[in-house]
Amino acid sequence: MPYVPSEKTITPANDRKVIDMALAPLVQSVAAEITTDFSLRPIYERVFNLTAQDLRDMLKTSMIIRRGLEWNLAKAIFETGAKYGHEGAYLGEFNYAFTRFIQRVPQIKVERGDWKDEFRYWLYSETVSALISASRHTESLNIGVDGVFVDIKDEYKWRVRSYETAQILKSGDCYDTPYYNKPVEVVDESGGLIGHVYVDVKRSEATLNVDLLSGQLVLRKKS
Repeated sequence: MPYVPSEKTITPANDRKVIDMALAPLVQSVAAEITTDFSLRPIYERVFNLTAQDLRDMLKTSMIIRRGLEWNLAKAIFETGAKYGHEGAYLGEFNYAFTRFIQRVPQIKVERGDWKDEFRYWLYSETVSALISASRHTESLNIGVDGVFVDIKDEYKWRVRSYETAQILKSGDCYDTPYYNKPVEVVDESGGLIGHVYVDVKRSEATLNVDLLSGQLVLRKKS
């Protein structure tokens, strides 16, 4: 996610608050519309593409006025970006909006009682598929959002990597290439588990058939 000012920023800004307000009703609507696992991708694609098209129209002319939840989100993105005085500022705001979108929809589905979990592999795969499709279909708009969708996809994998770790520890690793990485525990000074990091290793008998490297890394508090 790119730098998008917030209330925490030196010289506080309301960018995130404005976008979140426009995003909230859209997220609720999409969560209600998704009824099966495989209905998610086309709904996501439609929202991604419509918002991008509405944003393109705003950038080209101020005369077009439409109504709809995607239009409202595009307007919030456009207006928060416009105040910075350079033409690509809206791209960071666009990235923030859909980085939040792909997290909030599953959260709402769980709150509604539709799903038990916010994250499953099928959800990750369908979300990535929608982001890739949106990148391809928005290329011709020539406003840079195609690259933003790719960036969101790439960061999504990186930021939810702990899911992969959980599955490795649950069911075992499946990599036996000449080079791979393995998780190792990170603990606090009292030995409590904080999380995991990965160590890059060359294939060997010592690491090939282990899912978690022996030993621990200790994270010490700042003095």
